[in-house]
Formats: sequence, C-alpha cells, structure tokens
Amino acid sequence: MKKLFLVCSIFTLCTLGAKAQDLKVTGYEALYGSYINYSGSDVKDYGYSTTGYLSIGDGKVHNIQLGVGYTHIKYKQGLPDLDQSDFTAVYSNTNGIVRNHTFTFGGHYINSDDDLTDGGYTLFFDGTYFQTEKHYPYAFKWNAGIGVYYSNYDNTIDFYVLQLNPHTTVKLFSDSQNGALYCDVTGYYIHVDEADKLGIGNDNYYSLDVALRYYYGNYDVKVGGWAGQQIFAVKNGGFVVYNLTEKYKGGVYGEVGYTLRNGLRVALNVSVNKYSEEGYDVTQSVGTVSIGYRF
Repeated sequence: MKKLFLVCSIFTLCTLGAKAQDLKVTGYEALYGSYINYSGSDVKDYGYSTTGYLSIGDGKVHNIQLGVGYTHIKYKQGLPDLDQSDFTAVYSNTNGIVRNHTFTFGGHYINSDDDLTDGGYTLFFDGTYFQTEKHYPYAFKWNAGIGVYYSNYDNTIDFYVLQLNPHTTVKLFSDSQNGALYCDVTGYYIHVDEADKLGIGNDNYYSLDVALRYYYGNYDVKVGGWAGQQIFAVKNGGFVVYNLTEKYKGGVYGEVGYTLRNGLRVALNVSVNKYSEEGYDVTQSVGTVSIGYRF
C-alpha cells in the first residue's frame, strides 16, 4: 500500500510538472506539531506528533493532497511505547465531472507498533453539491454531501470499519466590513465489524459535530464541539484515523490563525476529548501549532 501511495504521488507531481507551462499551479504546504496530554489515564502518559501536508492543483478543477505523519505515545506501567507513521493521498475534482459538485477519492495507510491495526488502510469517497450566488462574483452560499470511509484491519483480528458522514456547510453572512461566518454540521455513523471479538460492546456508534468558522481580515477563528460516541473514527477528510480501541464520548475544539500578506499562515489549535479507558474516563488534551504557506 505504501508503494502504491508513493507511485501515485510521484506520477501526480510529474504530471503536474509536465503541464506547468499550460496550467497555473497553486497550492498550500504546512507543517504541524502537536503535544498530547492524557489526564486521568493509568496507561498513557503523554504523546506528540508531527505532520507534513501538501495541497497542489490547478486552482479550478483538479487538486491533489498528500500527508505524512509520525506519532509517539509514551505509556506507563512499563508498557512499550507506541510509534506510528501515517500516509494519506487524496484527489478532488470540482465541476469536472458534474457541475456544482466536488468528488473526492483517497486512501490512508497505517504503519504502527499497535499489532491490531498495523498495516491497516482506509479508502474513502466524498460527494458534495455546492450552491453559489447567482450574480458575480458568484460567492459560495452552502453545500451538502456525504462521505464514505472503509477501514480494513487484518493483522491479528480480521475486521473492518464502515463510516458514513452526511455533512453541510452554510454561509451565515459575508461582507467587507463584518467578515464572513460559516457553520459546519457533520454527522457520524460508525459500524465496527467483529465488535465482540474486539471487546468493545456495541457495533454501531452515532455522533454529531457542529462548528463555526469566522474570517475577518487576516484572522480566522474556528470553534466547535461534538457529542455522541465514536470509535475507530476517520476525521479531517481522511487525514486523521483513530486506530486504537478507545471509545470517545465527546469533545470541544478551537483554532486561531493569522495569514500574512506573503501567504504565510500561523495557527494554534486546541482540542479536548473524553474517552473510556478500562472503565474509567480519560481527558485527552491536544495542542497543535502549525505554519503553512500558500503559493
């Protein structure tokens, strides 16, 4: 699977490079660093992760996204630490297949010390319809779609996870004086195969995520939260895959970013989630600093 991602990535970059004279290539690259704290855990101590991200396309129809991440989790009680690498490749097509639609196809591969999910992969598809204003500059109004994520793990217990994400985004207002405010709503349905063998109880999980995004000048702010239950969830458009057997019960998050005139963006993201560990509630807090550049 890693070889497949590598071949696809090289092919994509070569193709875009070959057509650079005919296409206006635009993109965004970023580096993320996170620290993870586990409050109330008798098993986990702390963790950290780094992620490199690249988005490149023609700015109109085609877009490729690539991500490579590394995570380390320090365990207590003399348990071995966990080291994991994640690889993600995504292709999106806007208006090229069906007008006012974006179709996204992607895959995520896991190389982990966790025996249960080592070598696991996720394949996903998202179809989204969007509506714009009828008059110039034809600004975004709202969208609605559904994402389908299939995760397969067969290293020890052979099982799969199916996730469905109906979602919508609505622009609440946008003008030059007051900025722009958007509302994102995402539903999660997660079905886990072989739940009894995994010892997780239920095989179906439901949750709802709501967020507000505000843009004003060079600043952007995002706040949100979710409620329900999640396990083996896939988030952030396929770039984050929760592959440990932890049953999450809800959380909140927020982000503040600032973009300089030269396209450089710096941001701070904080999230707090609760999950169950050996019958006890644990609070997971994550702080992420990122720096990116738009070209």
